[in-house]
Amino acid sequence: MNKTKTTSAASYIRLLSYLKPYWRKATLILVLSAISACISVLPTQILGIAIDEIRVADKNGENTKIDWSDTSAPVETHAHRQKSTIPLSKPLTTAAHYVHSRWFGQYSVPLVTLIFLAASFMLIHATSSGITLTHGFMTTEMGQRLIYDMRNQLYNHIQHFPIRYFENNKTGDIMSRLMNDVNSLEQAIVGPAITFLTDMLKFGWILYFCMQLDWQLTSIALFVCPFISLCTYHFGKKIRSVFRSVRDTTGELNALIQDNVSGIRIIAGFAKEAEEMERFKKKNFENYALYVKTLRIVATLRPIADLITEVGAVFVICLGGYKVLQGQLSAGAFVIFFPYLQMLYSPITGLTRFYSTVQRAIASTERVFETLDTPHELRDALTAIDLPPVKGTVEFRHVHFSYVEGIEVLRDINVAALPGQMIAFVGPSGGGKTTLTNLIPRFYDPTKGEILIDGYNIKDVKLHSLRKQMAMVLQEPFLFNDTVRANIAYGRTGASTQEIEDAARAANAHVFIKDLVKGYDSVIGERGVKLSGGQKQRVAIARAILANPRVLILDEATSSVDTETEQLIQNAIYHLVKDRTTFVIAHRLSTILHADLIVVLEEGHIAEMGKHHTLLAQGGLYKRLFEIQFLAQRKTAEEYNETSTEKTAIPQGSMLELNESPLPSKWL
Repeated sequence: MNKTKTTSAASYIRLLSYLKPYWRKATLILVLSAISACISVLPTQILGIAIDEIRVADKNGENTKIDWSDTSAPVETHAHRQKSTIPLSKPLTTAAHYVHSRWFGQYSVPLVTLIFLAASFMLIHATSSGITLTHGFMTTEMGQRLIYDMRNQLYNHIQHFPIRYFENNKTGDIMSRLMNDVNSLEQAIVGPAITFLTDMLKFGWILYFCMQLDWQLTSIALFVCPFISLCTYHFGKKIRSVFRSVRDTTGELNALIQDNVSGIRIIAGFAKEAEEMERFKKKNFENYALYVKTLRIVATLRPIADLITEVGAVFVICLGGYKVLQGQLSAGAFVIFFPYLQMLYSPITGLTRFYSTVQRAIASTERVFETLDTPHELRDALTAIDLPPVKGTVEFRHVHFSYVEGIEVLRDINVAALPGQMIAFVGPSGGGKTTLTNLIPRFYDPTKGEILIDGYNIKDVKLHSLRKQMAMVLQEPFLFNDTVRANIAYGRTGASTQEIEDAARAANAHVFIKDLVKGYDSVIGERGVKLSGGQKQRVAIARAILANPRVLILDEATSSVDTETEQLIQNAIYHLVKDRTTFVIAHRLSTILHADLIVVLEEGHIAEMGKHHTLLAQGGLYKRLFEIQFLAQRKTAEEYNETSTEKTAIPQGSMLELNESPLPSKWL
C-alpha cells in the first residue's frame, strides 16, 4: 500500500517536472487562477448586500410603495446603520453613497445603491469571464504543448531501442502507449492540476469570508471534510488499480487490431473472419468489462461525496435559520452563506474528481514512464567517436552471441572480408545466418568477441556514423506508405530527381515505375501493397543504390519470384554489389557460386569455409546442400519439359548451367 502511494506521488511529481520549460506561462496561469478564484466569490456577496439594502429601504418605507426618485428618502444604507457581517458591504455601499453625492444627487440613495450594486455585479462577472477565457486558452495551449513534447521524447526513446525490444513487445501496445497513454496525461498534468489549485485558492478565500460571516456555521460545514477525504482516498486506490488494467487491455486490443489489419489477406485467404471476430469480441469484452468496473467506481464516489456534503448542508441550514430568527445573523448574510457553503464544498468534491482523474491518468503515466525508463541496451560509449568514411574491411574475431543467457546461438565465429569482397552465409535454417548479419550494424552486441570495420571496434564508434555507411536489402523489403520517389530517396536525403531516376534505372525499376498512374509520384500503399514482390525488391535495391553504402547486407532477394523477375533483380543486384563489401544470406546456392568466400553455418558455428569449388571438393555439408537443391531443380525442369508442348530451355543462370553464368563474376 505504501509502495503504491509513494510510486503514485513520485510519478505525479515527475509528470509535473515537464512544466519546467514553461514555468513563466504556468506562473501566469496560476496568477490568473488566483485572480479568478478571488473574483468568482464576490458576486454572491453583492447579492446579499442588495437583499439587505432592499429590506432596509422597505422598512423605512413602512411597507408602503416606495418612490425611488424621492430625494428625501433616507440617506443611510444598511451598511451605515449597523455593522454588517458581509465583508464587501461597507466598501460597496460607501462607494455607492459617494457616487450618489457626486453625480446623482437628484435620485434617492437606495435607488443609486441598487443600480451601483447591479453594475458592480455585471462588471465583476464580465471580468471573471474574460479571465476565464484567457486562462482557458493558455491552459489548453500549454497542455497540448506538453503532450507534444512528451510524445516526441517517447518516440525518440522508442526509436533507439534495440531490435530485441520490438521482438518482445506488441506493436499495438507500443502504439497505445505512444498515443492513448500520452493523451491521457493531459487529464492530470494541466487541466485538473490547474483546476485543483484554483479550487484550493477559492476554498481559502471562501473560508475566510465564511469565518467572517459566522465562525460557528463554518465549523459545522467543515466537520464533514475528513469523511470526504477518506472516501476519496479509498475509491482512488481502486480506480488506479482498475484503470491500469484498462490501459493494458487497450494496448492488447490495439495489438490485435494491428495484427488483423496487417494480416487481412491471410485472414480472408483462409476464411478465418469468423474466428478472428470471436477473438476480437473476447478481447473487446475484457476491455468493456474493465471500463464498466472503473466507471462504476467513479459513479459511486460522486454520490457518496455529495451525500456527505448534503448532511453538512442540512445542519448549516438548521443552525443558520435559527440565528436569523434570533436576529444573530442578517437575512442577506444567511442568503449568501448557503451558496458559499456550496462553493466551500465544491473544491472538496472537486478534489474527489481530481483524485479519480489523476489516478486514472497515473495508470497511463506509469506505462509511459515504464517505457521511458527502459534502458537502451545499445548506446554510444562516452568515448565513442564518429566512424570516418570506411573502405569496407570487416572482421569477426571470436564472436559468440546468445539471445538468452546460457544458450549460444553463435559460437567462436572468425571471418574476415576485404573491401569489395562478397561473403556468403549458407546453411540449414536456424544456423545463425541472420543473427550474424544483424551484428554488423550493431542491432545486437556480441556476448563475447568483437567486430571491427577498418580496424575500428564497432562498440567504440557512434551508432549513427556506423549505420550511415551501411545498407540492407531484405528478402521481404519494407516500403513506406508514400510515393515511389520518397521510398527511393529514403536512401539519401536531398537526392535530386535525376539521381533518384538513375538509381531506379540501375535497379531495373525505372520502366515499371514510369508505367504507374503517377509515375514516381504514385503512392504505393502500406508496405508497398500496390506493387508486386519483384517490383518492391527493385525499389528497395534502388534505395540501397542511392544510399551508396560501403558495406551491404543482402538477404536473398530472388527466392520467391518468377524466372524473368529473378533475372531483372539479379542484374539490379549486380549494380548494387559492385565495389562494395557485401554480406549475403543465400537461400539459393546457385546465386553465390562466384562469392569470394562462402561460410557454411551449422548450429551456430562455422562448419566449412571457402570458395564454391573448394567446398564441393571437400564433400561436406555444403556439397550435400548443393546436391539437394541441384536435384530438386533438375527434377522440376524435367517435369516442366515433359508437360510442355514445346521443349523449353532451362532458365539461364540456373544450377544446371553452373559454368555458363551470363553475368560478371561478382553477381548474385
